[in-house]
Formats: sequence, C-alpha cells, structure tokens
Amino acid sequence: MSEQTRRDVLRLATASTAAGVLAIGSAVSAQTNDGGWKQAESPTGKALNDAVDTAAGPFAAGADGNVVARRDDGWQKVVSYGPQARSRRLTGIDATDDGRAVWFVGGSGVIGEYNVETQTLTNYSAPRGKTSTWEDCAVRGTAGENERLYFVNGSGELLVGVRQDSGAMKYKEVIKPGGGSTIPGIDFHSRKAGHACSTSQFVAETIDSGSTWEQIGIDFAGGAFFDIASRGPKDVNVAAGSGVIYRYDGFRWTPHVVDDRRRAVRAVDRDGADGLAAGDGGTLFERQSAGQWRQYQPVVKSKLRGVSTGTAYDVAVGDGGTIVERPADGADTGTGDRNTTETVDGTSTNSTANTTNTTASLSMDAPTADPLSVDNYVQGTWIDGRER
Repeated sequence: MSEQTRRDVLRLATASTAAGVLAIGSAVSAQTNDGGWKQAESPTGKALNDAVDTAAGPFAAGADGNVVARRDDGWQKVVSYGPQARSRRLTGIDATDDGRAVWFVGGSGVIGEYNVETQTLTNYSAPRGKTSTWEDCAVRGTAGENERLYFVNGSGELLVGVRQDSGAMKYKEVIKPGGGSTIPGIDFHSRKAGHACSTSQFVAETIDSGSTWEQIGIDFAGGAFFDIASRGPKDVNVAAGSGVIYRYDGFRWTPHVVDDRRRAVRAVDRDGADGLAAGDGGTLFERQSAGQWRQYQPVVKSKLRGVSTGTAYDVAVGDGGTIVERPADGADTGTGDRNTTETVDGTSTNSTANTTNTTASLSMDAPTADPLSVDNYVQGTWIDGRER
C-alpha cells in the first residue's frame, strides 16, 4: 500500500473486529537458528499454493478448493471443495485493504470471496464464461463497498472487476498484457497502479487500473518467473528460478542471487520495507534492505509456493499441505543463538548472534477467536460493463 503498509491497516482492523480476531498465546519460543520458523500442524494434506494476511489472521488456499486459516489454537479448514463445491484447485488468494474479506481463484474459472466477519462464501466463478485457470488475483478497496479486482489466467488474460452499489461486480473488456503467455503473478500497490509478470520473462506496469500496460523488463532474464511484489513505481520484486529475486528501482532491474544452491524462488511478499520469499527445498528468505536478503535454514524440505508477512504470524505454505510459521516480528521477540546466511548481490556471508535464551510474550487486545466456518452461501452477480 502506498501510504500505509497493509500491516498498519490490519492492526487497526484487527483491534476493531469483534469476531474472528487472533489472540496469540502468552509465550513465544526463544529464537533458534531457523529464525523462529516452525512447521505447524496442517488441516490438509493437499498442496497449499498461496497465502495472505487478514483481520482474522493469515489465510491460505490450495488443492481441492481448500481455504485454511490460522486461529489462536492452530490452523483450521474454513472452506472445503471451493465456492462451487467441485474441488477445483485454488492457485491465488488476496485480501481487501481492510482485511475483512479474502478473494481466491483457481482452476476452471473459479473465483470466490469469503467475508471473515459474516462468514459468507460468495461464488463469482466463470465471469463472461471464462473457464481457464485463474493463476492469481489482486484486490484493492474495502470489503463489500468499493473493491477493484484484478484476475489473471493461464491464457495471459486480465479481467478487471469493480464493486457496484448493488453489490454486483462489473467487468471490463478482457485484455492480454503480455501477448498470451501465462501470468502467474499480479500485485497492485494502489487502486490503479500495479505490476504483473509472465512465464515468458516479461514484467508489465499499469497506472490506469489495468486499461493499458507498458512492458518494463526483464530483457536479460533467462529463467522462469513465479511471483511479483509491487510496492511502488520504483520498488518491485520478482521471484524467479535459479535462486534469483529481481529488483526494480524505476530505472533498471538488478538480479540478486539469494540462494547459492540456485533453487527456484516461487513466492515473494512485501509490506513496506519488510519482505519475505520462499521456494524449493523449504527455502525461506527475509528482506534486509533493497539488495540484501537473509536466508534461513529450512525447517522443511517441501516446496513452498506461497508466503505472507502478517500482523500476528508470518507464514509460508506449500506441497502436501505444508505450513511454516513464526510470530510476526519473530526475528526480534526472543534471543538465542542464530545462524543465518546473508546474501548481497549474490555474495553469501554467515552471521551468528550469541545471546541469552529467554521467553518472549506477545499478546493483542482481542477476544479469543471462534472457529471460522461458512455460515452463508451466496451466488455472486457479474454485470457486463464493456463499451458497446
């Protein structure tokens, strides 16, 4: 977000949400050589492909139409089988600016919305008869009021939806920002401006709500692109193959080799100056500065496909329902011996911090979270907003 980070907004939303707000336990383990990351018990054995933070804590979406959420007593399944009850694979998830609703997309044109306050699941699948797999989505605006939605699919198409006063979503003409290549990642840093990346090594930028796109790179890239994080016109990261995270400063792209074993980086998330990335072999990375990422020792060997910075927990999710988490700001909550690898422009150095083991506490002024579920099912409405 351009003026406030999503974390700032969600802290306010979390404090004012009476139902569905996380309350963190009274103790957090002292930091270890994995940076505080721990594998969590997962409510599913199916792959989880993306994650996002909300006013009710982190959510993730994946295979069989599963949507899962982190509560005060662990992870639980919120949506089973997807919004159509057809077990379509979910590939991307994003939250409204106030964190009170999540939107998720997937196979056969699946689009769903889950409101974390009213626990309402709305099916918006196959707008305009589009049944290609939606690869990712980006959402800006307030839940149920003025959302602007961006959906990209395996055919390289972009569909934009805008919430109407009636509650329906109006769509515009479908365009292809990259000429037809699959678009695995899209992210917006404001309501009208954002970036998308394709599997054919291009990155495009829009400043007019997706009506027009300008290609801004990456001409010299040779590997696959998997995800993108857009923080502003001069601050973009792309997660790529061969252990590379690309950085755009508004003028040029710089490749940063964050994993000297050259494993693919499949997910990246930014929140202000903070940033996380994850990938093959359970690799986890944390942004230290514009060109510096710290690599943590993997706590799992599973391929991680989604990552999210959060107000309560930072999380990464992946194959086999794998969930890895740590309390937010976990790098600073406890003390202990910590071994990490810091990478600056492809050069790795080891750093060790020796401190005294302690127990840190982290709490929020919020009621204990009740289990989330789907209390209401709604069929969403699309309105044709194309010019005639």
